[in-house]
Order: sequence, then structure tokens, then C-alpha cells
Amino acid sequence: WEDLLVFYHPTVLSQLTALKEYFLERESTGTFDSVDDWIRMVCLNRLTGHSPGFFSVYSLPPNQSASIASQKRINEKRNQTPGPKDLVAIILKKSRQLLGDVQGPALENLAAVRDQALFITAPCSSTPKIASNSIDLVVTSPPFLNVIQYAEDNWLRCWFIGFDAQKLGITFTGSLKEWRRVMTEVLGELRRVLKPEGRIAFEVGEVQGGKTRLEESVTPCAMDAGLRAELVLINDQEFTKTANCWGVDNNGKGTNTNRIVVLAKD
Repeated sequence: WEDLLVFYHPTVLSQLTALKEYFLERESTGTFDSVDDWIRMVCLNRLTGHSPGFFSVYSLPPNQSASIASQKRINEKRNQTPGPKDLVAIILKKSRQLLGDVQGPALENLAAVRDQALFITAPCSSTPKIASNSIDLVVTSPPFLNVIQYAEDNWLRCWFIGFDAQKLGITFTGSLKEWRRVMTEVLGELRRVLKPEGRIAFEVGEVQGGKTRLEESVTPCAMDAGLRAELVLINDQEFTKTANCWGVDNNGKGTNTNRIVVLAKD
């Protein structure tokens, strides 16, 4: 608990811990409701970040959590100490932002399909809860080999919701051969749930300094899974990335292109 004080003022950390325990208790007793779900979602979004609108002191952007050691270095470099925050005000402000354009027809449409939504935490190569031939469009992006440390990047979120990040079993391999094997299994399952003439938008990138273009591996995997590759859309642009925090220049070790392979089920 004390280790997290590199991110939070003691009062903030006490409130976060109380919220965490409240949500876990509600889940264990079967009383966790949609309001709890919303508040916890907003909290996950606000745990750490690089503006006053987050619960933490200045840290990495919210798509990843710094390690405790890294946050100590950030604090020392910036000569900063976590200060008190108004968690209720932050949660309410973010909620208003998220719901700002959800009104009228949009709200009615969401309410109409709410009970049809299905949220599953499972390997995407095995989703028996999804009926065969039931999906029109799949939009997804798999792990880019071992480029992103998903468990490490989300360790603080996992702490808040009571998950062990190391036991989530996220695909993580530096072997292109193994990556292809897993992707073939995944695409086979996606083919099962797709309707005839359904489509998959499969977003990948270039890795290993641009030497490996993953779309070139996706196509044979798709064919082995019984899918047809229609096109590859490549979006190449200049923009600043989180990787700059570690001195990774654009179009260097990271990637500044989006490569979307569009696949079809005949």
C-alpha cells in the first residue's frame, strides 16, 4: 500500500482503497449494479495521467501505468510530491464529459440495445458464448509480438479491480512463428462467429524497427483459417507517441503506421 504513495496523496490513496474494497464487496455479494460499474470505469480511466484531471501526481499518459520505480524517477526529475485531489469532483467532471453527447436519439438507441450487449473475458480463440454466424463486423487489433507489455502497462488498473495482471494470459511472444499460430487460431474462431459476407478489420503494424510487417503474416493466417483477404489499408502519418517518454522517435523503434487488413467470410 505504501508503495503507491509515489502516485497518490495519502488521503487520495485511502479513498481509492476504500472504493476498491467497496466494489469488490459488492461483486462478491451480487449487489454490484450499473452505477457501480460506471463509477469504477471512470476511476480506471482517471487512476494516473499527466494533467490535474487525474487522481495521481503527474505521471505517464493514462494508456499505461508507470512502475513504482519509474514514478519515483519522474517525481525526482520534476521535484514533485503527490497532493490532495477531490476524487468526487474528478469523477463527476469526467462523467459529464463522457455523457455530454449521449442524449436524445443516441441515448434511446443505447438503451434499446443495452440488453443485447455481451462482455466476455476469455481467450479470443475460444468464445462459445458467441453464436456461430451471428456477427456482421469484427474490429480488433492483436498484440504486436512482444512490443507492448500489456500486463505491466495495466498493473495499477488490475490492482484496483482485484486482478492479478500476471495471470491474465495475454498473448506475448517474440516468435513470429508462434504469433502466426495463435493468430490462425483466433481468425478461425472469428470466422466461426461471422455471418456469410461478414468482415474483419484486423489492425496490425510494423515491428522490429520496421523489418517485420505483420500484415504480411496475417494474410496467410487468414487463408489457413478459411478467410479471404480483400485489402490492406495503410495509414502513415507524423504524430507524437507515448514512446517519446523513453526517447523513442517517431518511425523509429515504434510504429507510426496503422495497417488494417480487411478479411471476408464467403
